[in-house]
Amino acid sequence: MWAVLGKIEFELVSHPSVMEERTSADYAEHALINSKPMLEHVGDGLDELMLDIQLHASQVDPEAQIRQLKQAQAAHEPLPLVLGSGDYRGVYLLTGVDTRVSRTDGSGRLVNATVSLTLREYSGKYTKPLPNPLALKSAAALPGAKIGGISSLFSTPMQQVLGSAVSAGNLLRAGVEAYDTARTVRNNPSVLLGQAGELMRMSQQVLEPLGVMGAAAQLLGNGGDLVRLSASVGRDVQDAVQSMRDVHIGNIVAQVDSASVRMNTAYGQLQEAAPRLAGLAANIITRRG
Repeated sequence: MWAVLGKIEFELVSHPSVMEERTSADYAEHALINSKPMLEHVGDGLDELMLDIQLHASQVDPEAQIRQLKQAQAAHEPLPLVLGSGDYRGVYLLTGVDTRVSRTDGSGRLVNATVSLTLREYSGKYTKPLPNPLALKSAAALPGAKIGGISSLFSTPMQQVLGSAVSAGNLLRAGVEAYDTARTVRNNPSVLLGQAGELMRMSQQVLEPLGVMGAAAQLLGNGGDLVRLSASVGRDVQDAVQSMRDVHIGNIVAQVDSASVRMNTAYGQLQEAAPRLAGLAANIITRRG
């Protein structure tokens, strides 16, 4: 889990792609005769956080997540923000929820959207208990659970390997679908070029859980094959990222095609490793992991 805002949980797959923080100080301006005005500090302004969150139907229910955020905004209640690491960032009011739809299905249901959130610091007294991200996701390492964080949420190397592999697989699937969608407009290079930045971002975000998976697998007595798997999948993803660098109108179609092949290859490798990962899940269930 990336963070908890009140009771709203942000998973790794929906963590902010952009986060901006603004602090300010307030000054009173006093006019002076035959001189420039003088500023006098009267207090600090309210801190603001601006988050851009990517939602994809292969990972979360975009409509349900947006509905939950709008309900939180309409409630006008202060919400504590605690990161998955346990870092308490403060109490905020959710003052803005802006949605940009990137893709829908044939029935008009959201497939991919970007939600921009505006949070303003709450300066009143807040006495409710703070959320505990680690406690909320104590069952995250169980097979079939939705994996929402990385190494800090899993207590053993075996759990870290399994959780990171699931996270990487989810992100790879979303990336493969994004490339497949982009290739439907390959006859219009200018439109395809406009999607290059998002395609690269979706490729790059797979690398973090793969790195955690490889590092944790090295701590297993029989994890050599998993170390090699994470490295091999990582190379394919790196190739996809490299294909999306320095793209232009003349090469965008070929580069997207190349990156798509690498992402599909990477995803296929993880799928082929499903029996091995299922063995880890069985060990965790029987408390051998």
